[in-house]
Amino acid sequence: MWGRLRRERKGAGLSGIGVHASGLSYVSVTRHPRGPARVEAAEFRPFDGVEPARVLARLVLDHDLKRRPCTTLLREGEYRLLQTEAPEVKSEELRAALRWRIKDLIDFHVNDATIDVFDVPVRMPGRPALVYVVVGRNEAIRERVDLMHNAGAALDIIDIPELAQRNLAQLLAQDQEGVALLTLTEDGGFITITRKGELYLSRAITDTPAALADARGFERLLLELQRSLDYFESSFRQSPIMHVVVAPASTRTEPLVAFLQTHLVQRVVPWEAGHYGDVELAVPVPETCLLTLGAALRHEKVVL
Repeated sequence: MWGRLRRERKGAGLSGIGVHASGLSYVSVTRHPRGPARVEAAEFRPFDGVEPARVLARLVLDHDLKRRPCTTLLREGEYRLLQTEAPEVKSEELRAALRWRIKDLIDFHVNDATIDVFDVPVRMPGRPALVYVVVGRNEAIRERVDLMHNAGAALDIIDIPELAQRNLAQLLAQDQEGVALLTLTEDGGFITITRKGELYLSRAITDTPAALADARGFERLLLELQRSLDYFESSFRQSPIMHVVVAPASTRTEPLVAFLQTHLVQRVVPWEAGHYGDVELAVPVPETCLLTLGAALRHEKVVL
């Protein structure tokens, strides 16, 4: 997504900072040329009535984040993720063409937006190529940049939860065959379908507390999953997804997992707490930090 390159970085890796309604989540990942990624720190700091800027400044100081590259995730309402046909233009003209194409698909003026684009993994014969367009509100991006910089954080990348969740899905053994990952957090939820590290589709889930409250909420999540799985199979002409993973694994999600197991033909399992593929853990990762871990696991080069 949107990034900037900084000099004098400290160490190899990335620190993720999540800004939530009730506090900050933090995960630090280091990478080594001949070894697996390693989670060196992970914590959730509640605001408890303190200004978010002050809590963040303390976090930056405690973890020496002034020189360590950081990433942060935009929240619901601060961006849109759209799928559309790729315009048949030169690569240097792509963003301008997409800006014109999506102007009627967003609820704010396109001149107030920053956009980025990434490919949908497959192209169907006889159909135009598809791309995902990330449309960020300039005001929200400026506010996040100011928050991070005023606290002294070395902000490198502003990312979105869907790509953080893709990074998490890559840790699952089921991702090789294809997996639908459903995450449910205080900020909302997401369904993503990935296969071999590629994001095919995503769907946002609003009002997570209601979705987990009773059978009616479970039925809504079931319908969203079924629609996503059916769309994947019919639109991409891919073999069916046979794995569904629900995260985080907690007493809140246990009844949902049991419900989905009785209503889906796919194998439904909870995310195994403490199991993150090849990633080593120096500390446990709180469930409130799951998407922030996905952000910190980003390993693409920044392109400006």
